[in-house]
Amino acid sequence: MKRLMVLFLGLALIFGLLVSCVQQKAKADLRFMYWGDVSEIKIIKEMVDKFEKDTGLKVSAERAPSGPPYMEKVLTQFAGGSAPDVLFVEVNNFKEFAQKGVLEDLNPYLEKETTIKKSQFYKEIIDRFTIDDKLYVLPRDIAPICVVYYNKKMFDEAGLKYPTDDWTWNDLLKIGKKLVKKDEKGMVTRFGYVDDWPIWEAFVLSNGGKIVDNVKKPRRCVLNMKESIEGVQFRADLIHKYGITPSPSQMTAMGGMGTADMFMSERVAMFFSGIWKVPMFRQIKNFEWDVVMFPKSPKDIRGFPSGGSGYAIVKSSKNKEAAWKLVTYLAGKEGQIKLAQTGLAQPAMIDIAKSKYFLDDKPPKHKDIVLKAVPYITFMPLMPEWEQINVGMIAPAFDKIWSGKEKAAPVIKKLVPEINENYFE
Repeated sequence: MKRLMVLFLGLALIFGLLVSCVQQKAKADLRFMYWGDVSEIKIIKEMVDKFEKDTGLKVSAERAPSGPPYMEKVLTQFAGGSAPDVLFVEVNNFKEFAQKGVLEDLNPYLEKETTIKKSQFYKEIIDRFTIDDKLYVLPRDIAPICVVYYNKKMFDEAGLKYPTDDWTWNDLLKIGKKLVKKDEKGMVTRFGYVDDWPIWEAFVLSNGGKIVDNVKKPRRCVLNMKESIEGVQFRADLIHKYGITPSPSQMTAMGGMGTADMFMSERVAMFFSGIWKVPMFRQIKNFEWDVVMFPKSPKDIRGFPSGGSGYAIVKSSKNKEAAWKLVTYLAGKEGQIKLAQTGLAQPAMIDIAKSKYFLDDKPPKHKDIVLKAVPYITFMPLMPEWEQINVGMIAPAFDKIWSGKEKAAPVIKKLVPEINENYFE
């Protein structure tokens, strides 16, 4: 009987919380869906609080996990007729929303806006969020994946000069080999280079290769072109031919340690990712570090993949003018300054990215490389199915290359026709 009473009270409490949540949403003038880490949540809360104070409007800000869970939750709400008014969107998921016709064209709002102009933003991110001359997302940040973090102490101990932005894959090899350390049994105790995840796109793009024929209107996958195959194979060679990057089995032997943790614990000298690792690496006390731009290929070509995000108005919103005002708070000057000060992301507004708020006196010293990288970025194919292709077909096929079981050429030459047959033809 006692257990039943406890169960009943528990269910009553849950029901009460659900009712309270529904009532709170019902009272809100705007609903806003987003994801983000601790720093982003703090900024968003501050901006929403300011918005409420300045406008007298109430906002229900609802956070969801990033990635597929976010998409699932949002799309479920759309299907159930309970879509939010304002939506946080990133460069790889917005096409699905735009294609469904659920996002508002922001151009008419910008034309009347006095505080924000399209020319203030990097043209590359504006173009990404534009389809058929309609801008669906006001950009908050842009994220060239071009940052090689390096341990200055390890370079000093090896008598090596720090890398500069004109270095090449060949320089990466020479330096990486000299930074590898082994124990008396020949086991590697320190690697020369590692990436955050298998960032093969950077090797493809910096070798002049492509992933699809046209990023904004992809009709075919072209990863089987010579330059693309060479780029993928070079990353594999860093693992199996040159031994400067850990293999999947070596990563497993280290207890599943993350590659960022390898850098922080001095198990690797160079780490490749985006600028968003800066807040984490600013906690490092044991050594000094800096950043350099990802190397060019021997063909003297630069190329980087990129992320980025921003805010959109849902077309079904009953309060679009207020929704636009919230979007300008979140992606406007003050919101981007607050984001810049965290070191987490490169603001999409050019002047703020160039300002002291982002280029501060904290490490890394050469943070401005991400500003120089923007002209060389290539976004992933603008198609809702790309994540499915990448995760469901490319990743498992490429795992055979990273494990050393197969070379890049036969894997890619078999894979590309399958992608084209299933998604393009």
